Amino acid sequence: MFSSNSSMYKMMRITVGFLGLCLLLLTACGGRQEEHPIDFHYTDITEEAGIDFVHEKPVFDSKVDRIMPWLASTGAGVFTADYDQDGYMDLYMINSARGSLNHLYRNLGDGTFEEVGEVAGVADVNQEGVSETALWFDYNNDGYPDLFVGTWSSESKLFENNQDGTFTDVSEATGLSPLVGNFNKAVAIDYDRDGWLDLYVGGYFHEQHNMFALTTTRIMHNDFERARNGGRNVMLRNEGGTFTDVSDALGVADTGWTLAVGAADVNQDGWTDLYNANDFGADTFYLNEKGQRFRQVVQSRGIGEDTFKGMNVDFADVFHDGRLAMYVTNVSKPLYILEGNQLWHEDESGTYVDRSIEMGIQLADFSWGARFFDADNKGEFSLAVATGFISASKKRDYWFDLGTLATTPGTIVEDADNWMDFEDKSLSGYEQSYLFWNDGNRFSNVAAQAGITFDSDSRGVAPVDLDNDGDLDLVFANQGTSPNVYQAEVNPDHHWIKLKLTGTMPSNRDAVGARVTFEVGGTKTVMERDGGNSHGAQADPRLHFGLDDAERVDRITIQWPSGRVQVLENVQADQILSVMEPDTPLPVSDEEQR
Repeated sequence: MFSSNSSMYKMMRITVGFLGLCLLLLTACGGRQEEHPIDFHYTDITEEAGIDFVHEKPVFDSKVDRIMPWLASTGAGVFTADYDQDGYMDLYMINSARGSLNHLYRNLGDGTFEEVGEVAGVADVNQEGVSETALWFDYNNDGYPDLFVGTWSSESKLFENNQDGTFTDVSEATGLSPLVGNFNKAVAIDYDRDGWLDLYVGGYFHEQHNMFALTTTRIMHNDFERARNGGRNVMLRNEGGTFTDVSDALGVADTGWTLAVGAADVNQDGWTDLYNANDFGADTFYLNEKGQRFRQVVQSRGIGEDTFKGMNVDFADVFHDGRLAMYVTNVSKPLYILEGNQLWHEDESGTYVDRSIEMGIQLADFSWGARFFDADNKGEFSLAVATGFISASKKRDYWFDLGTLATTPGTIVEDADNWMDFEDKSLSGYEQSYLFWNDGNRFSNVAAQAGITFDSDSRGVAPVDLDNDGDLDLVFANQGTSPNVYQAEVNPDHHWIKLKLTGTMPSNRDAVGARVTFEVGGTKTVMERDGGNSHGAQADPRLHFGLDDAERVDRITIQWPSGRVQVLENVQADQILSVMEPDTPLPVSDEEQR
């Protein structure tokens, strides 16, 4: 995880520079967890809920057998939607071995699930390539979520929801096909605000590399920090039900080995921006210039040359100031590399400042997917982080091999033949995922105290209210093994509100991009309806907000993607409220008035 052009001195400098920080933050570096006054708990209900899925890892071309554990380390994911519109959230889990089946678990509303993937027609995707990501989004604005499946080394698929429990492959009919590459993440974004959800997909290995039939072993990144030889990211503009590649025209065809993409209106101008968390290339933060083009934020603003191993991005109004902070996960391994995760927050001067150390969420081992959510219904955003890379031998470790590879002069890291054989070695294995509880001032890792103790190699985490009881359950997708489904139990004295938003033209039907401000007791908090942020997972699409002891929300202000503004006042707590965008005239802009 170091630059291929670095010296051993640089590696030592990085290690020593962070070692003192690690000693100060023992909890975040795998030390003892302190007890905190939390009043919520999680119970693992995977088995009793009927979730019998086991993720299978891929096996690629034998030419790269020596580093197969590394190459086969991604793919597990869980993606949430109410596909049959019965009021309960369903789960789609992807598989990553050739010939394996993806699973669709229909929520029966009684605490159990029924696997219906084959009947629905969305299971058999992994014949030529393998699934690495998925996304629920209503591409045709008919009120039912459709399903995109992003793959490695085969054509990605788009399945249209037939509204009867089945799906039809419309990849070719919509112009999506042939979308071929090695894609790790997809988000829905109405970047031009025309009312149709566009699709942005992040590439990892270069699209010319078929991982099952390689013509060369020179498939890896050509630098550990500034590689630009990854797969091309693709923006597909939705033109009313068909898609056109506009990546180059918009300036978003990033080739920095993207592991995660996040979309949110970070600069509060009404247009959704993009952040690419890149593994071996610098992260890219794009500001949307009114749907015409995206402009990359320059280094002087604090982001843009982040060369850490970005693996996730999520957004939340952590500081209740209307400015969405961005949480980007990276790699932390004491004695080898302590990059630390980042919490980018825009200050009053417009500079993005990393506040992760201050808030206690910088170090979380080998971090993958992470998601902000209200763990205890108190109106603060806590944070779940999935961790762990490769768990194998508990006595043999690959970190020294990796450090040697990255700091040996003349080593060509792009060629897999130059890598040391993994054999049965671990690399940040057997780590326990994190639950950073936000007490309103700072975060503390309370995972074990709250009942989350598994040590699988986790990739994504989806907060979702599976039983509609007003608290957010957690589903962790784990590489090469079963998921963990945790049912939440929260103090019932803490109230909540949940919004199911439905947009009307010229907003998209999913209301992706809608910006909602909750006002409770004089505090304002902003949430956005996102289009699938976070690596390896898609969370409950309904906006869930905790009210603590308040029995009503003083005011809810919804700024719809169209520009319409809707205000709800004195809203009763403890309900799932369906809100449809009113069909009222759009506001007239200053430019139009002139």
